[in-house]
Amino acid sequence: MSVKNFLNVFKEMVEKEKLYAKALTELSKKIEHPVLQSIFVGIASDSLKHSQLYEGLVKLLTSPQPVLSQKELELISREIDKHIETEAQMVKLVGELLKEVEDPRVKLILSAIHSDEAEHHRVLISVRDSLAKREVIAEEDVWDMIWRASPWHGTPGG
Repeated sequence: MSVKNFLNVFKEMVEKEKLYAKALTELSKKIEHPVLQSIFVGIASDSLKHSQLYEGLVKLLTSPQPVLSQKELELISREIDKHIETEAQMVKLVGELLKEVEDPRVKLILSAIHSDEAEHHRVLISVRDSLAKREVIAEEDVWDMIWRASPWHGTPGG
């Protein structure tokens, strides 16, 4: 599939996900059951997130992306590390609860939460270890690019 075709699909998905989110949010408002309301609102939130991700993909494929500075990378790594630890704790806690609970309704909801927490943990690790580092440019890299290509290598006129 060509980039143009991907872009068309991504743009269509932005709108479909928004419509889906709106419909599920409206459904949640029409019912009284608190767990079902939460499930529908949660799925609607995921659909909005998907819409934003598709929008991000469109921008990724159509315009230059800003390069992360070393300072930004350090900030991202530091903050993500905190969230990775929190997600690991949540995965462990919910996993322990799943071993104890017998009610199949509660088990179903806890399983969904456990799955989400594990996925969040995996994605945050991936962002920290892959995406952010691939986009970073250190000050030393900039100076290296400037001076390596310069015929004068920092001296005035040669």
